Amino acid sequence: MLENGGEVGYIDCMSDLQWNSVTLEEDEKPRVRPEDLREMVADLDPDDFDEPVQEFLDAIMNGEELEVLRPAATLLLQDEVDLAPDLASMGVEPDTALISLLLAAGADVNARNAYGQPPLHLAAYYGYETIVEQLVAAGANLRTRNAQGRFAAEVAATPSLAARLEPPYHPEDDEPLPPEIEDADYEPDAEHECCCGGDECHCGEGDCRCEHGDGECTCGHHH
Repeated sequence: MLENGGEVGYIDCMSDLQWNSVTLEEDEKPRVRPEDLREMVADLDPDDFDEPVQEFLDAIMNGEELEVLRPAATLLLQDEVDLAPDLASMGVEPDTALISLLLAAGADVNARNAYGQPPLHLAAYYGYETIVEQLVAAGANLRTRNAQGRFAAEVAATPSLAARLEPPYHPEDDEPLPPEIEDADYEPDAEHECCCGGDECHCGEGDCRCEHGDGECTCGHHH
């Protein structure tokens, strides 16, 4: 979330914790206190979210252990960042306070979703600048590649985001990509829009069938 004249950080009660930072070894990371998480939940309106998020908020308020919350936080982070492109084009973004809560609860910021896309790639692709900064502050690795072998900088919506996410040089950058990635011919701008008729997706991407309601096709394409 943006605070203090545009500086990026967690909400006030989390600003000195930063336990998910990549600058710390796993055994050095301070743990978030349950009362901190409950304070963050108290600032959210459960009615603003769908049932899985509401259940997650209830689990925090009921004192669920962080070890149990972390896998759910990871899945919810992936789901919350991946809003439908049409919403993103209208300027609708995921709730930044919820993103902060999921990160504080231990969501794996580099974990790929079922289609091989890390949260940072999705936020960069949709142009969610604030959420990109949240993810980077929480330890998102700029050198993580998606399933198509691209860095987040390569799928970013704007040149400024791409520059912000430019990964640091590593000797392996001089090595050619594996053939299965090099031949994938993945172009983010070419991702199709779904024109559904019943449960058929007429996108020209083979046997692509829609799962209505969640914005995903079973073939893995976004629409």
